[in-house]
Amino acid sequence: MAVKGVKPGEQRNDIFRETIVWDIVPEKTALLVIDMTRCFAEEAGLFFVPEAKTKIPTINSVVDASRAQGIQIVWVVRHPYRKDGLDMAQEKDFVPALVGNPAGYCEGGWGVELHPEMHFQDADLLVPKNRFSAFIAGSSNLDRILRYRGIDTVMIVGVATNVCCGTTARDAAMLDYKVIFIDDANASFGEQTEGGYGPGMVHEAELLTLRSLFAMVCTVDEIVETLGELGEK
Repeated sequence: MAVKGVKPGEQRNDIFRETIVWDIVPEKTALLVIDMTRCFAEEAGLFFVPEAKTKIPTINSVVDASRAQGIQIVWVVRHPYRKDGLDMAQEKDFVPALVGNPAGYCEGGWGVELHPEMHFQDADLLVPKNRFSAFIAGSSNLDRILRYRGIDTVMIVGVATNVCCGTTARDAAMLDYKVIFIDDANASFGEQTEGGYGPGMVHEAELLTLRSLFAMVCTVDEIVETLGELGEK
């Protein structure tokens, strides 16, 4: 196994630094690509995350490696809100600019579109969600789809580590999925200012928590090598 860590059930010396390592069974695994839409991955997007754009080739490499092993690719995107904001609840209190903004994720807007450079194929699944987590009750039909297909393991890439990706990972773990969170195929929100909390710091803090109790955490190189080894068996 290419991923460095310990087997499930083994004692870890440092739960925040040592990851457990799940075995990957392709037919029971799905790759969740979260919110790689124009809203987040284009400079004009309302929630533009610079790292999201630069990580497109990296995320595509995981998509390609997963597809080669028959792993189901699922593109999880934000369901468009009404233009009048009536279905936004308190989210519009945090971000008033969301209401009716085509650069965000409202009806008729371009921000909800999957970024054109992503390696989407017709055999992939496109699942909209209306909350940060794709697994919280009422957010989407993702859980139902995955269970119907016999999937018990999810790999997570996309944006943002500390918002939609992290909350989806935690809720997936609470629903007893085996979660694999791919470190350098996720990008974080965070403003890099003097004395501020930059995206790197926010990203690492989230990984510490996920690694401790929620997920196997690994790198793109590790997961691609692991998937390649599956193809050699």
